[in-house]
Amino acid sequence: MSKPIKLSHINGKPALVPYDASNRKDNDHAYNQRRSANQSKYVAFYKTREWLHTRRQVLTRDYHLCQRCGLEGSLVDHVVPSKDDWEDRLSLDNLQTLCKDCHSIKTKREWIKHHKGAERYMSIKVVCGLPGSGKSTYVSNHRTDHDLIYDYDVLMSALSGLPLHERNQDIHDYVMLFYDQLLRKLRAEKTFNNVWIIQTYPDERLDTLLSSYHHIDHILIDTDKQICIERLKEQNRFNENMNSVFNEFSKKDFGKFRRVH
Repeated sequence: MSKPIKLSHINGKPALVPYDASNRKDNDHAYNQRRSANQSKYVAFYKTREWLHTRRQVLTRDYHLCQRCGLEGSLVDHVVPSKDDWEDRLSLDNLQTLCKDCHSIKTKREWIKHHKGAERYMSIKVVCGLPGSGKSTYVSNHRTDHDLIYDYDVLMSALSGLPLHERNQDIHDYVMLFYDQLLRKLRAEKTFNNVWIIQTYPDERLDTLLSSYHHIDHILIDTDKQICIERLKEQNRFNENMNSVFNEFSKKDFGKFRRVH
């Protein structure tokens, strides 16, 4: 059986070639020509002194290693594409070193999101409440088949091996690094039906970063403190740190939250 064929570019001209044939040089040349003609400002940025200096900084910081697969990397990539967030194009926190293969995979995924999922309406749902209030149960009962769920306690437990609601300060820094990158990426994200962010306390940064991009639904699981304590004791999850958590919770402002019992 003959191999399937595809349309490609050979010596600058369209041609039919075997499906597994690689002609990246000609395809890249054609792509770059189209981009130079249609996105001159965008292309010019990558030739500026500011970008070249920032690019060297990122490669040095990442030890020239791909931040996805760990192999040698030579490309500096925007976590949130510069087309989606032009103001953040020189932020070191928004840049990473990638190898060519990982960069190609990321670029393909971004193209699919922009062209096939652009009409998806995505809502951010922030769910707060005391430990034992039923936050995770509420999300489990209301989630859809295409949702993203961030739960600090579950992620901490998965990374540390500790019981839920116990904290390792060193691992906390890594969990928050993931959270910060998540918020940054959600500004350009329309992939999911809902994004659930489960936390004990409200986070004002979340509104500052995302309110201009998505609708944010603030939900407080308003369960009586004594009921939470009894649940935690039944599950052997109540510990000496809980009192300080409960006291801190009482000081927070939940004015914008709708209360769910």
